[in-house]
Amino acid sequence: MQKGSPAYQQKLVQWPTLFGPNRTGATEVSVPAIWPDEGPELRWEVEVGTGYGSPVTAENRVIFSHRVDDKEWVQCHDGRDGSVIWKTPLETDAVCDFEYSDGPYSTPVIDLQRRSVYHFSGSGTLLSLDLDSGHIKWRRDLREDYAVEPELFPPGATPLLDDDQLIFSLGGAKQEAGVVSLQADDGATRWSCTEHKAAYTTPIVAERFDQGFCFVMTAEGLVCLNPSSGTVDWEIPHRSKAPMSYNSVSPLVWNDLVLMVTGPGPGAICVKINADRSYEVQWKNRRLLDSQYTNLLLSDGHVFGFTSAGQGGAELRCIEFATGELKWKYHSVLRRAQGLIAGEAMFFLGERGHLASLQRSHNEAKVLSFTQDPLMQADCYCSPAIIEDGIVLKDEDRVAVFDLRR
Repeated sequence: MQKGSPAYQQKLVQWPTLFGPNRTGATEVSVPAIWPDEGPELRWEVEVGTGYGSPVTAENRVIFSHRVDDKEWVQCHDGRDGSVIWKTPLETDAVCDFEYSDGPYSTPVIDLQRRSVYHFSGSGTLLSLDLDSGHIKWRRDLREDYAVEPELFPPGATPLLDDDQLIFSLGGAKQEAGVVSLQADDGATRWSCTEHKAAYTTPIVAERFDQGFCFVMTAEGLVCLNPSSGTVDWEIPHRSKAPMSYNSVSPLVWNDLVLMVTGPGPGAICVKINADRSYEVQWKNRRLLDSQYTNLLLSDGHVFGFTSAGQGGAELRCIEFATGELKWKYHSVLRRAQGLIAGEAMFFLGERGHLASLQRSHNEAKVLSFTQDPLMQADCYCSPAIIEDGIVLKDEDRVAVFDLRR
């Protein structure tokens, strides 16, 4: 059976894009969630440079980006032994004026249908790479094309692959290219819209009432648009007024409801989408959930997310999507963790490098396993990914795959 065939792909654990195959931070595919007291066994590791982009997986490969000196690298490793399949460099001049990484901030996107990998660099260049060789298929200097003005931090939105287009928050405000859509095949612009600056989020597309809806969290707030044309239906201002604060939490969609979260300050707003493409506020709460950059997880009509550091040092909370009712909360050394759901378990990489697994439950916070010592170097800002019987973790020193087989 060939590796490119659909039957082969279905047998493999896939995490091909940021927040998983459905952009909900969850998959029905299971990986083992209980490990020995000393922690899961290290399968392999590799040293990397800077960057907050997360790893992704497909066909038992691990793909990630990082920066060393004036080059960003996108590279592909065998998920079983860590051997390098390919490495592709890209010149970069991205600079962060504060004590954070100079990038890259965006996460690669794997396109199995076109055998491509898309990478948005810290200097505003979008690349399409061949999945099997790493050769560059096409590139666009979007910073130059749309006169994108530099912000305090390098650009870092992750594109959404929606059928044959890539949609993301670019921030070309002067040329009404706050949000853009590019052809996946050649990078040509399909449409652009809004005068919004960019956020560190990824869009989500949903089919409701026999219509397509695209929800994009920009620097100003939530935008609802038609993914086919880029026509904007409405905008909801929603952003923090805190210094050096950017929208960094991607929206979630469940049934006809959309949840946006940002912190510190504004908190959570849930809106109901109507068949005429209008909306009405379902509920809102400033203190219930005010995630700053950690991703939200969706399961069984419930949301799992971390509060900001201002709420007692951050804690994990479970909230009913439709009502905003708080089901439970869990305080731990994880602080502001990045996580995912795989089958019946939730996995979290803590801010200081600890790995934990909890039962996927909206009734209680039940811990399954928790490493006594950190596995990764603080501070950890990258989301984990799953692979065959394992989990992939990344910080600004290394990428590591840990075996979860008992």
